[in-house]
Amino acid sequence: MQKLAIIGGGISGLSLAFYLQNDFDVSVFEKDKWGGKAYTQKIESYLFEEGVNGFLSNSPKTMELCEEIGIKPIKANENSKKRFIYDNKIVEIPVKPFDFLKSDIMSFWGKLRILKEFFIKPVCDKEESVEEFATRRLGKEFTEKMMVPMLAGIYASTPSKTSMNAAFPKLKKIECEYGSLFKGMIKLKRGGQPSGELHSFEYGMSEFINKLKEKTNAKFIKKEIRDIGELKDFDKIIIATPAFEAAKILQKYNKLSNLLSKIDYNPVAIVGFDYDDIKPIGFGILTIKEKTLGVLMDKYIFPNRNGIRVMLGGARYPEIKDLNEEEIIKLAKKDVEKITGAKNPKITWLKLHKKAIPNYSLGHQKLIGQIFEEAKKEGIILTGNAYKGVSFNDCIKNSYELAQKIKEGNV
Repeated sequence: MQKLAIIGGGISGLSLAFYLQNDFDVSVFEKDKWGGKAYTQKIESYLFEEGVNGFLSNSPKTMELCEEIGIKPIKANENSKKRFIYDNKIVEIPVKPFDFLKSDIMSFWGKLRILKEFFIKPVCDKEESVEEFATRRLGKEFTEKMMVPMLAGIYASTPSKTSMNAAFPKLKKIECEYGSLFKGMIKLKRGGQPSGELHSFEYGMSEFINKLKEKTNAKFIKKEIRDIGELKDFDKIIIATPAFEAAKILQKYNKLSNLLSKIDYNPVAIVGFDYDDIKPIGFGILTIKEKTLGVLMDKYIFPNRNGIRVMLGGARYPEIKDLNEEEIIKLAKKDVEKITGAKNPKITWLKLHKKAIPNYSLGHQKLIGQIFEEAKKEGIILTGNAYKGVSFNDCIKNSYELAQKIKEGNV
């Protein structure tokens, strides 16, 4: 049986090991924590996620993997369907079209401009930023009031710094196939909300990681790999680390290393608080211009969670990475009080990711094409959320597809 090494024990590396365990002698190397940013911290009686707090049930591979390893996801309660935006005041995001028309989330003229979307010609022959795409199809106000917070919540980025083609390829495809987003959604019988329901695990994301490791027949080795040459005894090597770490490991491949270094990452600080009484009750609040990107009300949507998390920084405020703990916590407290009115948290916890989420910038798809072409020349296999999707679901789906290619000898 061939020996296969996976560098990186995050969700991409671990799920890949699971899918390959019956065909290879697998070893997984990790320098820090198993699960990467899918990690749950237990502080006193509190559970705080260092990264993702759940996943949507619209990806068959994630649900299938849960069943295969024998873990049952739990569905978020009805509060999770209530989502809010803060724009000098808290406004609930309307789900139904009629509710949107009644809402004061946008002006009358902004709503009227959205209706013109039916008649805007598609642009399919060039790459656009999210800002260019959304402004062209739905208007400037929609971009400012809806896309700015949405980009902060998903990518910790901004519409001007994010490629529409790379970050939202399905929406771009709908525009080009149907000529309009609304026409496409009508024909596909879909609304504007993402399909699927939010799920997590009873005691946090680490419960899934621990179960996945338990059900994977592999050697799990706590060791930092600094150079790919350290693994010359293996028949195949897959690098499942963040792109900037892969660039260091592959320094002797100068061109490939330089290409990997071009993928930017946004910093995010996560501050955990708990208050006796904090409103509104729902999934959370995204912001439009604050240094705080959002306030996630984990305590209201999943069992065994009794705190909230405040996300700060991102592309909107990259300086967060240079602040000390005291400064970050002070900023988080100030913004929570400004947004919700809540004061004097009962507990405080902090995790700073100086390079949290890869930014899918303009030119991202072209850059990824160059990276994979160069990696193929050198016989190197890459995977992870820096390339073709940042979500928990994307990582598992991409690992499954890569595993099939490796088994077939196509990479």
